[in-house]
Amino acid sequence: MLEKLYNNIYYLGLKSGYMLRNFFRWFGKKIRVPLKAVGSVLLAALLMVGRALRKTFGYLFKELRDLISDIRRVFGTIVSLFKNDRQHAPAILKSYIAKAFRLHGVVFRFAVNTALPIAAFVVLCVTIHHYSSQTFALEITYNNAVIGCVTSESVFHDAQEQAAERLSAATQANASDNLSDVTATYTIKPVKLTEVTDASRLCSEILEHSNKKITNACGIYIDGEFLCAVKNETDATTVFDSILKNYETGNANEVVGFVEDISYVQGLYPDSADTIWDAQQLADKLNSKKSAAQYYTVEAGDTVSGIAQKVGLSTATLFAQNPGLTETIHIGQQLLISREVNYIQVQITRTETRTVSVPYETERVETSSLYSGTKRVKTKGVNGEQVVTELVTYVDGVRTSAKEVSRVTTKQPVTEVIQVGTKKAYSSGYSGSYSTTSYGGRFIWPAIGAYSISSGYGGSRRHGGIDIVKPGGHSTGALVVAAGSGTVTTAGYHSSYGYYVIINHGGGVSTLYAHMIRGSLKVSAGQRVSAGQAIGNIGSTGNVTGPHLHFEVRINGNRVNPRPYLGR
Repeated sequence: MLEKLYNNIYYLGLKSGYMLRNFFRWFGKKIRVPLKAVGSVLLAALLMVGRALRKTFGYLFKELRDLISDIRRVFGTIVSLFKNDRQHAPAILKSYIAKAFRLHGVVFRFAVNTALPIAAFVVLCVTIHHYSSQTFALEITYNNAVIGCVTSESVFHDAQEQAAERLSAATQANASDNLSDVTATYTIKPVKLTEVTDASRLCSEILEHSNKKITNACGIYIDGEFLCAVKNETDATTVFDSILKNYETGNANEVVGFVEDISYVQGLYPDSADTIWDAQQLADKLNSKKSAAQYYTVEAGDTVSGIAQKVGLSTATLFAQNPGLTETIHIGQQLLISREVNYIQVQITRTETRTVSVPYETERVETSSLYSGTKRVKTKGVNGEQVVTELVTYVDGVRTSAKEVSRVTTKQPVTEVIQVGTKKAYSSGYSGSYSTTSYGGRFIWPAIGAYSISSGYGGSRRHGGIDIVKPGGHSTGALVVAAGSGTVTTAGYHSSYGYYVIINHGGGVSTLYAHMIRGSLKVSAGQRVSAGQAIGNIGSTGNVTGPHLHFEVRINGNRVNPRPYLGR
C-alpha cells in the first residue's frame, strides 16, 4: 500500500516538472518578440540621444575653441590699450565683451545653466551644516531679567523647586507658592553648548532675582533632602570626617563611609539662622539619635518565641539582639527589640578571615576477620580545615552582612575507615551457629539469646556490673561472647565470680564475664580474641542465687556502668 502511494507521488512530481518546463518554454517564445521590439526602440532612442548630445557638445566645444581663439587674438590689443590709452580702454573692453556674448552666447548660457545649480547645492549644504551644528535653547527671562538658557522647560521647573526648598527653611509660608507667582518667559535662540545652564546654576539665578535675603553658602543634603547650609564646604567636611574617624581602626583592609548619601551643593541660600548653621550646630545634629532603642517588658505567660511573634521579629533575631538570653525568662525582664538609630549611620566594610572545620567522611569496609555485628576503627577520621575570606559589613558597630569572597582548604580531612565484621561465630555444642547483636555502643552484647537485665549497676547492693538472663528464665547454657577484641588476661575460677574471664581491650579498658558453667571456658590467659568470639556459657557457679551472666566494664581498674558501653 505504501509503495503504491510513493510511486504515485513520484509520478505526480515528474509530471509537474514537465508541465512547468513546457510552460516556461512557451512563455519565452511568446515574450521574445515584444522584448526584442522594446529593446530595439530603447536602443534607437539611446542612439538618437547620444547623437544629439555628441552634436551639442561638439558645437559647444567648437564655440568654446573659437571664444578662446578670439580672447587670445585681442588680449595683446587690450593690454596695450590699458598701457597707452587708459581713458578709452574700459569702453573698448566693454564692446569686446558684448561682441563675445553676441557671437559665443551658447558657451556663456551653458556655463550659467551649469554653475547656478552647483552653486545652489553648495549653498544648501553649507546652510544645513551651519544649522545642524547650532544648539537651540530656551532663553529664560525671570522677574524682568535674563537668567540663563536651558534645553527644556522642565529644567526651569526643577530649578524652581530647588529654590523653593532652600527658601522653605527661612519662610513660614509655602515658599513654592511665592516663587511660582513670578512669571517666566521663554525665547528660542541658537546658543553655544557652553551657554546652556543646568538646574543647579539656574536655581542660584532664581534665588538671586527673587528679592529674598540670600547668601552664598554650601548646602548639605542627606539622601537628597536638604538639611542646612554652612558658610564654606571645609567646615562641613570637617564635621563629617570627625565622625568617620571615631570608627576607623587603621586597618588597611577596611572602607569607612556613611550609609546615607551625603552631598554638598555650593550656591545661594536664604540668609537666616534656620538655614545657615555653624559647624557646632551641624555636629550636634549629626551626633543626635534618629530613633531611640525600644524594649519589651516580659509579662506572665510570655515565652521567647511568643514575644518574637508579638513584636514582629524572628526568634533568631531576638536572641541575636539580646546576648545571654535563654529560654528561661522572668516577669519584668527587659528585652531589646530594636536598637537606637543614629541620625547618620556609619558603615564599615572590611575583609575578615576565619578558619572553619571540614567534617571527615566515614567509609565502612566489610571484613571477615571480625565477627558479624562487630566493628573496628581502622583509620581514625580527622576533620580538615578551610580558611574563609569574607567581606563583612558593620553599621554603627553592629555586623549586618557578610559576603564570602574565597574559601581555601589548608588541611584536607582524613576519611575514617571502619571495619564491619562479617565472620559467623559458632558455639561449642550448645546453640549451633549464632549472630551477635550490637545496640550502637562500643561493645557488642555479650550473651547470645539472653537480652534481659535482671539486676542493674549500682543501687543499694553497690552492684559493680549488670546481670544478664534470658527472658522467662532457662538461661543455663546460653553462649557468652567477647564484647570486643582484645587479649584474655584471666580465665579461671573465683569464689565469688565462679568460672570467669577478663579481657583487656587496651587503653585501660577491660571487661569481666562471670558465673559461667564449669568446663565451658573456651579461652585461656594470653589468648587473643575477636569481638563476638565464644568464650563460655552462662551458668550459676560462684556466689549466685540462679544462673545468669555477671558482666562488668572496668576503666583503669575502676568498675563503671556497662550500659552506655553496650548502647543500652
